[in-house]
Amino acid sequence: MINPHLLQCKRSYLFFEIEQRVSSFRQKHPSANLINLGIGDIALPLAPSIKDAIQNAVLQMSQEEGKKGYGPGCGYRFLREAIVDTEYKKYDIDYKEIFISDGINSDICHASDLFNKDLTVLIADPVYPLYKMTAAIDGFKNVVSFDGITLLPPEEKGELIYLCSPSNPVGVSLSREDLTKWVQYAKKHKAIILYDGAYADFIQDSEKPKSIYEIPGAKEVAIEMRSFSKSAGFTGLRCGYSVVPKELVVDGIEINRLWELRQETKTNGVSYPIQKGAEASLSGQGLMETRAQIKEYQASGAIIRTFLEKQGETFLGGLDCPYIFWKVNKPSWDFFDELLEKANIIAIPGSGFGQGGEQYMRLSTFCTQTQAQEAIQRLCALK
Repeated sequence: MINPHLLQCKRSYLFFEIEQRVSSFRQKHPSANLINLGIGDIALPLAPSIKDAIQNAVLQMSQEEGKKGYGPGCGYRFLREAIVDTEYKKYDIDYKEIFISDGINSDICHASDLFNKDLTVLIADPVYPLYKMTAAIDGFKNVVSFDGITLLPPEEKGELIYLCSPSNPVGVSLSREDLTKWVQYAKKHKAIILYDGAYADFIQDSEKPKSIYEIPGAKEVAIEMRSFSKSAGFTGLRCGYSVVPKELVVDGIEINRLWELRQETKTNGVSYPIQKGAEASLSGQGLMETRAQIKEYQASGAIIRTFLEKQGETFLGGLDCPYIFWKVNKPSWDFFDELLEKANIIAIPGSGFGQGGEQYMRLSTFCTQTQAQEAIQRLCALK
């Protein structure tokens, strides 16, 4: 009766294993002052305009004339339209092609509901482990890895592609030329790209696309997923969205219509106050506040990057993404323990993202500049 594919998955999911090791360390060293450069969680408080919007929405719901019950499963129109106006009008995207959810994790997991499990799935290595876990739990029979460092299309044919840019964990974003190669690949093989753009707002290089829909023809092959978690500090609030263009048609069927059916069936939507907070993050004031926070994280990343450069270390990322993939040339779990024990720093072992990540460490730049400075001082002492 139990899903056999779920039973075959390892219990020791990457972040669970890290939590266990850190918890054990804290029990032995309760007074240790740990610096967390591991999980990509926020380090700054919620922006004032977002806080005000959520509070006002809750107060509104406490009034007879403002009470709210179940919202639309695909999201309130006010937020869907705000997303279009801010991000997608230039790509001729309509609000009915925007679907609000509680985050990219949920959308990545649920997207496979739409597709036959006989499809050949392409997943990078190293890669955010959710993709591989989802494919395994859902029973996809053919999963092919491609190079997660270069992020270039493989020779093998794939039909469902998990693609993240800026990439997690490697921390680099695809150039226009390379993203065009993926769109052409998808067209050639009649494939669908599930495009994870969680870190798009961190892209500083104007020559690198923030949306896959900047590439001609992408609306015919790609679903783009975005989140307010990284751009607006919603990790504790949970709100994201997927863009499903009506041009995306498989076997004569609009994927947009199927996505809407799945959304209306499997979710009651995201709460009204949270969606009002997300809308506020897209206002003029909200964008000013959240972009200032992103700049803080980018400044922290610059501190760590500069240190590694001066030390002659090999690494990727840290410019257009809040992650740095550091080549440490030793088993990554061993170096995780060394950083934790000797420098009181939490990082992510690269091997947790796949075999291609062995001997790497992922450093998150979701920290304050003060924390970044303290981290490099500890790394200096460690060396």
